[in-house]
Amino acid sequence: MQKLTIVTSCIAMVLLPPAVNSAVFVEVASASYCPDCPPASELLFKIYSSREYPFYYVTMVGDKNERAYERIKDDYNFYWYPTAFFDGGYKIVLGADEEEYRSAIEDCMKRDVPSIRLNLNTSWNQCPCWQGIEIEIEMENNGDTNYGGNLKVYIAEINSRWEDNAGGPYNFAFLDFAYDENITLTAGEEIYLTIAWIPEQEGYPDIDQYDMNNIMVYAVLFNKTAHLEYANPPDKNPFNAYYVDAVSADAPGGNISPFISIISPKQNYLYILDREIIPLSKTVIIGKKTVEISAFDEDGIDKIEIYVDDILQAEIMEGEKWVWKNTIGQHTLKAVAYDIYNLQSSDSIEAFIFSP
Repeated sequence: MQKLTIVTSCIAMVLLPPAVNSAVFVEVASASYCPDCPPASELLFKIYSSREYPFYYVTMVGDKNERAYERIKDDYNFYWYPTAFFDGGYKIVLGADEEEYRSAIEDCMKRDVPSIRLNLNTSWNQCPCWQGIEIEIEMENNGDTNYGGNLKVYIAEINSRWEDNAGGPYNFAFLDFAYDENITLTAGEEIYLTIAWIPEQEGYPDIDQYDMNNIMVYAVLFNKTAHLEYANPPDKNPFNAYYVDAVSADAPGGNISPFISIISPKQNYLYILDREIIPLSKTVIIGKKTVEISAFDEDGIDKIEIYVDDILQAEIMEGEKWVWKNTIGQHTLKAVAYDIYNLQSSDSIEAFIFSP
């Protein structure tokens, strides 16, 4: 069965000036073997979860996903991992730098863009003929001139099946394009699309209705005008950049499972007296260790539980820390975050600790 797309349209003349970009979309070139990629992931997730900016991002894990690699290589001519492409290449940041990320987001938000309204709604379809994500898109050209662009619909896994070089799961890891077609809208025209994304047909037979709280869908409209940009600024690795005009995001499960990551201790590091020393082949802790956890949910974190070898040790709130001590031997540290709907996610780490 092929992907299903139904298009209908209507026209209603509304003359409005160009709008200021209200949401920013970022594509991050990453690889599981890249030692510089985990800091980039942590910083982008930190900014995203701070709610300071209206922005979304997807992680294009090039060594795990062929379509992700094709996107960053063929379309962006990327130079190295990690590289963050903001709004289709309007801004480009190599490496991991929070100040540069924030600056790029702020610059993108100031751009004038065409007056295009883009709405997205998703749900799981469980009919006898097909099972998958039903994607409904509404677009309206509120400008007084015709519009041409490219609409891409990204399917991403919120807590990824793939781990980065630090042993933590990627967030918002790209899986597939549910739609990738050129779009034309006459002045005042409104169109509706219905798209079917069927996991089994796209190489993800393990994804079903029970995974919908871990899936995010993004509809991103790119302008048809090409701008010469460089993936290795200021003048190396040229590519044609098509800037983003509109973004919309939705989760088929309605309520999204919380995001959680054990920030410290890290996998495969030595810690002495609560200080990170050097990378090792496994995690070793000498003395007490302050456990730092990053957790986020769109509706708020209700609580975080901390376990050692599946035995509950503490219940903390978002932003609080817990001190691991009075323990000797090899153990599994696990943190579980709950949102206000009692949905949960967890992260764990194996460590040898000597803290008598």
